[in-house]
Amino acid sequence: MAPEGSVLITGGTGAIGRPLVESFLRDGAGVVVLARDPLAETVPGVQVVKGEIQQGDTLGLDPATCARLRRRVATIIHAAALTRFDAPIEAARAVNVEGTRQVLGFAERCPNLERVCALSTVYVAGKRTGRVLEGELEHERGFVNAYEHSKYDAEQLLRASMSRLPIAVCRLSTAVGDSKTGTVHRLAAIHHAIRFLYHSLLPMLPGSAGSPVDLVATDYAVASIRYLSGEGFVPGRTWHVCAGADALGEAAVVDLAVEAFLRYRPAWRRRAIEKPAIVALETFELFRRSVEAVADPALRASVAVLAPFAPQLSFPKTFGDEQCQAALAGAGIVRPPIRDTLMNVVQYLIETNWVSRDGADGGAAA
Repeated sequence: MAPEGSVLITGGTGAIGRPLVESFLRDGAGVVVLARDPLAETVPGVQVVKGEIQQGDTLGLDPATCARLRRRVATIIHAAALTRFDAPIEAARAVNVEGTRQVLGFAERCPNLERVCALSTVYVAGKRTGRVLEGELEHERGFVNAYEHSKYDAEQLLRASMSRLPIAVCRLSTAVGDSKTGTVHRLAAIHHAIRFLYHSLLPMLPGSAGSPVDLVATDYAVASIRYLSGEGFVPGRTWHVCAGADALGEAAVVDLAVEAFLRYRPAWRRRAIEKPAIVALETFELFRRSVEAVADPALRASVAVLAPFAPQLSFPKTFGDEQCQAALAGAGIVRPPIRDTLMNVVQYLIETNWVSRDGADGGAAA
């Protein structure tokens, strides 16, 4: 049975959810994780309950478990989401919008609820360009993929519910790995791009040399969410957990990856691989269609993984995170330099031999 003041985490087995669960455990909090398969992700000290955010405002829990949790839960962290960039809009909305609606319905019947922290993405900004502030949401610029669109719709739902529930939103950029060890637990499009670059399967990217690529260390993201969903919680607030002013330009990310290849795998120098050309979106789309029609399987795999998100690079934007930085300063949480973090991540990918594996299988973007 969950103790009083428990933290309920949806998506507690994901790339952010899992280390977030561990962070709460280290602080002695009672943690309940909602999972479709409670036997698959058993964590010592965590109560894992079988449920599903799409199965009504009981979250698919049996009546007795649902009633107990509603009485005891003080904090809900909603991290469950369909993060596939290539997902159809109907599938993305079913999880990201309707799932959020059911979590809010569950929350409304928790008598001791103190806070709801919902995880979102900075890319609810879609095809906006320029500087995007934490308090901004509404726009009509469109989206690169269904994931962005569905998270935007979910945030609209969250904002509409803030008048009756204590809700805050943490928008994340791409979490690349641990800032010190470089450890990667869940692969994202950026990791596949690094691998394809290593194998000369990344001949071009859309955007411009200076297009900002916002990446963030996973451990910083977790520490930020842990604080902002607890001691630093402010209802009605939206925070950008991102690189902000520390974001690297597109060409700088490529240069850094190549520098890491040369430093940590010196034999790579003999490949004499050209850096990808950075081109207009129209040129990239023409290249993508050509590859899908005639190219070899390895190149098709690289384009298939990157195409659902890479066009975002053609809509350059930076994300203001002043409110987040001000909130974290009081807790001593400092954002590590993304250049150092990314170098450590590439070193990890090289030393675990993931980056040098045959690049033909592509994998799935997270």
